[in-house]
Amino acid sequence: MTSKPIDPPTLEMNAGELVDWLEFGALFDQYGIARTDALIASLKLLAEQNEENIGDADRRIEQIIESVENEIQVRVEHLGETYPFRLDDDAEELALIEDWQSEKYSFYLVCLVTSHVTGSPILKIPPSGNLLTRLRNNVFQILSTLAMAGLSRGPSISVGWPRRSGETIIELMRRASDSGAGFDVRNPPGIYIPPEEKDGGIDVMSWTAELTPPPSNLFFGQTASGNNWPGKPVYEHARVFENNYLQDIMTGNRGYATIVPFRIWDKRFWMAQNQAHRSLIDRLRLPPHAWFGLQQAKAGVMVDEASQIANVLTWLQEYRVAALA
Repeated sequence: MTSKPIDPPTLEMNAGELVDWLEFGALFDQYGIARTDALIASLKLLAEQNEENIGDADRRIEQIIESVENEIQVRVEHLGETYPFRLDDDAEELALIEDWQSEKYSFYLVCLVTSHVTGSPILKIPPSGNLLTRLRNNVFQILSTLAMAGLSRGPSISVGWPRRSGETIIELMRRASDSGAGFDVRNPPGIYIPPEEKDGGIDVMSWTAELTPPPSNLFFGQTASGNNWPGKPVYEHARVFENNYLQDIMTGNRGYATIVPFRIWDKRFWMAQNQAHRSLIDRLRLPPHAWFGLQQAKAGVMVDEASQIANVLTWLQEYRVAALA
């Protein structure tokens, strides 16, 4: 019933996790299909084992299946053309889009896999070794830089370490300043930075595109691909970063975003974390933003990492092969 890389579904999974289970099933299936009747049959068996009353078990399954269909619809509405799955009219099959290996769909699929790297109730064979290192240090940074460009509708620079460009922070900030980011660069930097500091706790910076500086908004972003993301708001890092590296900042409006691969299911937790982080770019937001950021780069906007999109596609293909081996 299940593909080799995933465990069977359980009644403890929420609707978001059950949809993830279907999506993984389609991703790993030879024909790109996950049947909802397989999910229903598995859950029904579990419900009947846990419920003395068969009618109560049936009602519970009906509620679960309704919530699963609603969750798929939420994903369709939020992700639009970047969602790589399609539910058929009878809600019997969730199918992987035929050209799922194209750029447009890679953002969501990488987020799906990344959110199940550790502690997953579904994924038996998560990325490990070199695949995990590349995901943490390279692939998710690419997605995040593109997503911040989509959020700001303007340029985006990759600050996080390891930095592909080889630029020092001072050199990187000068490039941003010359490109209309709306600040001057403190050189030498503030005296209180750690001697070996590499990125100042900032992974991405972006700003709105204006014909004449300063930009209307300057954004600071931090990538957080692991489960400990709630404790990593970017705001305090940005404050210290500004004091040490920037001066004569002409933009009054600042934006802060934490970029995560997760589908955050609990609404109260979602609202609370948006207050703590100022804003979250999650699995429902990242793919459309990243897709827009990539289109901007192709139109000539300065978006770091856009030229590395092939690395994302290669990583995704290599992980799928490894999981099915």
